[in-house]
Amino acid sequence: MTRPKNQEAIEKEARLQEAMAAVLAEKHTASSAALAFNVPRSTLYDRLDGKLPHNQAHETEQLLSHAEEKELVRWITGLTITGYPPRYDTLREMAVEIRKRRVKSINEDGLELVQYDDIGKQWVQRFLRRHSELSSVRQRSIDAA
Repeated sequence: MTRPKNQEAIEKEARLQEAMAAVLAEKHTASSAALAFNVPRSTLYDRLDGKLPHNQAHETEQLLSHAEEKELVRWITGLTITGYPPRYDTLREMAVEIRKRRVKSINEDGLELVQYDDIGKQWVQRFLRRHSELSSVRQRSIDAA
């Protein structure tokens, strides 16, 4: 999904949605809505023309889709709750397995229609940056006394 959660970006997106709703309800023109909701006029015009937000527009360029990443986050959270947080290598292997299942459903028997490049070394770090809810907690040593 996406970039890290930035509070300013979240607020701007909410204002954009409100401005779009006002324009579609014919309460404002696009220019007056941009001023009233403090959003860039060009961005508002682009969204009204059907242009997607950056994180949604570039989903096809990501290694995993938003739904696949969400499922991977759910799996990681479940493992962490049971006391076995996965290592980076395990995360990378899981991402490879998810992609293999996607390719298996696309490719036919004996005919390879889709082939993906290998996962990069920095993918896990970028994945964890995008999903701040997975931030790690450092263990503290227990006093012997």
